[in-house]
Amino acid sequence: MSSTPPEASAPLKSVFTTEAATTVGFGTTKRKVEQTVYVFVEEQPDGMMACRALNGNFVPSGKPRLVSREELLRRFTPAPNVYLERVLPALRGLERAVDEADRLRESGQGFTAEFEYKNALRIDENHVRASFGLGLTYLERGDTDKAVLVFRKISRLEGAFTPEFKHLFNEFGIQLRKNGMLIQAVGHYAKALRLTRTDEHLHYNLARTLYDKGKLRAARRILKKALLLRPDFPEARAFLKSLGRHDAKESAP
Repeated sequence: MSSTPPEASAPLKSVFTTEAATTVGFGTTKRKVEQTVYVFVEEQPDGMMACRALNGNFVPSGKPRLVSREELLRRFTPAPNVYLERVLPALRGLERAVDEADRLRESGQGFTAEFEYKNALRIDENHVRASFGLGLTYLERGDTDKAVLVFRKISRLEGAFTPEFKHLFNEFGIQLRKNGMLIQAVGHYAKALRLTRTDEHLHYNLARTLYDKGKLRAARRILKKALLLRPDFPEARAFLKSLGRHDAKESAP
C-alpha cells in the first residue's frame, strides 16, 4: 500500500525581532539602552534565510544578510503579528501605488506619474520598479539630467538586473539610446548581460546602440550572438544583413 508523501511546506516569510544595545547621549549623560530591532525574513531556495531590516514605514530595506535557520531561531524571536498587521499591508499599499504610477505613465500623464513614483520611493527608496518607472518618466519627456541621476541609482541597486525586471531594464536601455545617452545605454546593457546572457533582445538592443556609436564591428559580433540564441530572430537577421550591405558599399572601389 503506497502512501502519499506530505506536501512540502511553503518557504518561510515573516518578521522576527531581537534586542540590540545602542549608546545614546554624550559625556556624563551617555548610557546604553536596549532597542527592539525588526527584520523581515524570507527563506531562500537553498534553505538559508535572507534577513532585511524594516524601515520606519515597516517596509524591508537594505542589503539582505543570509543566516541559517538555526542561527535565526537562536538569535531572533518570531513576530508574525507584525508581519500580518504592519508589513503585509505596507507592501501591498506600496505595490498598488507603483501600479497606479505605471498606469499614469503609460497613459501619457508623466508629471502625475512622477509625483506618484516619488511618493512610493519615500516609502521604499530602493524600490526597483518605482526607480525604473521614475527614470522612464524622465527619459520619455527628454529630461536627461534627472534621468542620469536615476540611471546612476539603478546601476547600484541590488536586484534591479534580475529576470523579474528584464522588461524594465530592456525598456530603460531603449529610452537611454533614443535620448542619445549612448555611453549610459552601453553600460546599462553590458551590466544586464552579465546577469542574463541568454536574452536575445538585450543583445539586439546593445547592437543597435553600438551601431549608433559607430562601432559596426562590435555591433555585428553582438548580433551574431543574438542569432545564436534565437536563429529565427528576423529583426536581428535583417540588421546583420544591412551591416553586410554597408560593408560592401564601404569596400567598393
